[in-house]
Parts: sequence; C-alpha cells; structure tokens
Amino acid sequence: MTESENYSAEAEASSMDPHDWGRAMALAVTRLAEQLAPEDSEDIHAALVGKDLCLTITDDDEGVVIKVSTAPGAG
Repeated sequence: MTESENYSAEAEASSMDPHDWGRAMALAVTRLAEQLAPEDSEDIHAALVGKDLCLTITDDDEGVVIKVSTAPGAG
C-alpha cells in the first residue's frame, strides 16, 4: 500500500446499542485486513499493526453501519 492508496471496509450491526457492535467491528477490520495483506500471508491482521485507522459509524434503519478505513473519507 502506498501513501496515496486508501482502503475501506464496512459491516452492519443490527442494534443501536454500542455494546452489540463488537462483531460488526471485527468483521469490518477483517475485511480491511484482507485488502491490505499480501496474498500469501498467514496472518492477515498483521497488515494492520502500526496503521492509523479511521472509524465511522452511521445510522442504519435497524442499527448502524461501521466503516473502517486507512484514511478519513476513504472508499
């Protein structure tokens, strides 16, 4: 990934309660890691270590959408 490349991933949580967002956050982070990791990597999450990430949470009809990106407004 070069400095000019921005990546993002999102997942939906079916609840408005932040206590219920963990699974959606983990899924969004995993989807982002899949984009950043080398194809032959055994530990895709290592691609995120040391990276600054932007977290955006928006309302959805029944819950929230959680977006994780490598830069504000990415994707």
